[in-house]
Amino acid sequence: MILNFSRATACLAAFFLLSTAKQTCGAPLFADRIVAKGKGVEVKYSKVEDTLISYKATRATAGEPVPPGLEKELEQSIVERLIATQILTNLATSADITASQTIAVKFIADAKAKATSEEAFNRQIRAGGMSPEQFQAQVQEQSLVKAVIDRELKAKTPISDEQVKKYYDEHPEDFQVPEQLRATHMLFAFKDPVTKIDLSESQIAEKKKLAADVLARVKKGEDFNGLVKEFSEDRSTEHPNGEYTFTKGQMPPEFETAAFTLSTNQISDLVTTRYGQHIIKLHEKIPSKKAELAPMMEKIRETLQLEAVQKALPGLIEKLRKEADVVVTLEESKP
Repeated sequence: MILNFSRATACLAAFFLLSTAKQTCGAPLFADRIVAKGKGVEVKYSKVEDTLISYKATRATAGEPVPPGLEKELEQSIVERLIATQILTNLATSADITASQTIAVKFIADAKAKATSEEAFNRQIRAGGMSPEQFQAQVQEQSLVKAVIDRELKAKTPISDEQVKKYYDEHPEDFQVPEQLRATHMLFAFKDPVTKIDLSESQIAEKKKLAADVLARVKKGEDFNGLVKEFSEDRSTEHPNGEYTFTKGQMPPEFETAAFTLSTNQISDLVTTRYGQHIIKLHEKIPSKKAELAPMMEKIRETLQLEAVQKALPGLIEKLRKEADVVVTLEESKP
């Protein structure tokens, strides 16, 4: 078994056990083993161990603990990844560093946008065994790796319009747009629209009564769009008039079930979801069809380029490893 001593623990052990040898706390109790080395490359076991601990914590948080028998294989994979990271970042130019900063900022912003709050975002990071500072450093490092790969490989693997069209023609199933509905709804929210805090039971009861009153007015023929503007609490800036175009799986299930049973220009009864109560008007059913090529061109090009880069990357890493004379001693260095 390999014991994992913190620096404080190591110093304390040195004081009590090795005081006669006058060992100071400036040196660790055990030397950090080098498990891979080459020109500009040095991987220490402590880094491998820290990465493995972080990975296991992330898997445990997701309810998928790492089986003990896989730890040796994971250590080897981590060493290879750390070697690849070092030999790629050794190639970084000032332009790569600038590009990596943009990549890192976008990645972190996207990750935060998926969390409910800054606090929740930081909790997720800590659950993965890292501090926010460590997470940011890791993102910056991997962003630099991406910038180097983009310069070394992406620019050298251009994808032509002919390649894009060929893929489009040969993979029609990838571009099939399912049936869509275009509908407008008005929302009577069960949360405060500003604070997002759940309303009290009495407030929810008032909302339900208002929704029923408005539905009665709709049924009597009052202008639906006018009532939406007057009463709806949908604050989406992308859908300011409460109009959405969607496929199955994009809306709350109760909303979706009701909407897909409506006929064109038909108005639903009250529909309750976790967001509140809705009144839905269906405008149009858009049949399933194959997406047009033009709006998909760049997305296809990006996918094909990514595949080309992934195919070429192992060759680049192997070439750089040979140039750096990298030697892995992970097994040899274990006690």
